Amino acid sequence: MNSSMRKRFIFSDVIVCLFFLASLIIFSTISDAQSQSRKVTHERQVRIYGEDKVTINANDSFNPNQYYKAVGDDHHPVKLNYTNINTSKPGRYALTLSAKNKQDYDKRTVLIIIEEEKSVQKPQVEKEAQPNQTPASSSKETSQETAKSSATQSSVTSAPIETPQSEEKSQEPLQQEPVEIAQETLQVTPEAAKPTNEAPPQQKSVQQPNQIALLGTSIPYQNAGQGNGQEIINSGSVAATWGGNPIQSGTDNQNTHFIGHNPGVFSSIFSLSAGSPIIVTDSLGNATTYIVNSIIQVDDSGRDIHSGQDNWDQITSAGGGERITLQTCITDTVNLIVFAQA
Repeated sequence: MNSSMRKRFIFSDVIVCLFFLASLIIFSTISDAQSQSRKVTHERQVRIYGEDKVTINANDSFNPNQYYKAVGDDHHPVKLNYTNINTSKPGRYALTLSAKNKQDYDKRTVLIIIEEEKSVQKPQVEKEAQPNQTPASSSKETSQETAKSSATQSSVTSAPIETPQSEEKSQEPLQQEPVEIAQETLQVTPEAAKPTNEAPPQQKSVQQPNQIALLGTSIPYQNAGQGNGQEIINSGSVAATWGGNPIQSGTDNQNTHFIGHNPGVFSSIFSLSAGSPIIVTDSLGNATTYIVNSIIQVDDSGRDIHSGQDNWDQITSAGGGERITLQTCITDTVNLIVFAQA
């Protein structure tokens, strides 16, 4: 009896131990699954968007908010924190970005490449080259006036020639030819002078390509797109296309989204109002006039800071007819948006 009771007692103890061990395994499995699901959920709540590598020129203004954006799971922007780097010296620098809200935290380290200042000199060369073309036209006008005066002098000197009566017959043909030539010269000269008088209207019709004209100022731009639009506006005093159709055209019935710095080339758009005209020329110099129909202020995710309305698609999509969208920064997190329709 004692041996059988001992066996039963040992058997019951083994069963209890196995049950306890199985409970521990099940509990640990469930807790691990819950922690993993929480981790996945947390990872999706805050995320920093942007390229892993950014290249800029030395001495360019650099603000990480122009290149990176932190967004929560509700698509609302999250404050982006970052370390400081020295943009005055060429080299490769590690930039640490971080963002957090009440529920999650995200951190990234990206590479910032600072190159020697080269591309900034190109617009200066182009600007210096344009005034040099003006003396060429003036030299042409001077040469035309010189030719006109010389022709007039030749006609005047040849007309009053007098010869003895004995030689009139032999020299009459010679006298008539210079007179006729002088008359032809005098007739052609006014026609040649007409283009110089009509030069200003021709300059108005043939405009410089890739220009945004507003409020008496002309802003150059480059067709870039989202790939390198930000890099282009950082390289000098120039705007660039970003969203919509990256190639500006006044006949594609699409939206082109332009970006530019403030302070900088886009500082003047703060003076625009509803009804203001904006003239944009394409790469061939064809001009299209757009009329401002709406001006709003949005955060970095495209939401109106007053109403909360999401305007991201209206800003960056190509639809909506023949129109343009101008964007510049007011602060690090607020942007001015100008909509204009052709």
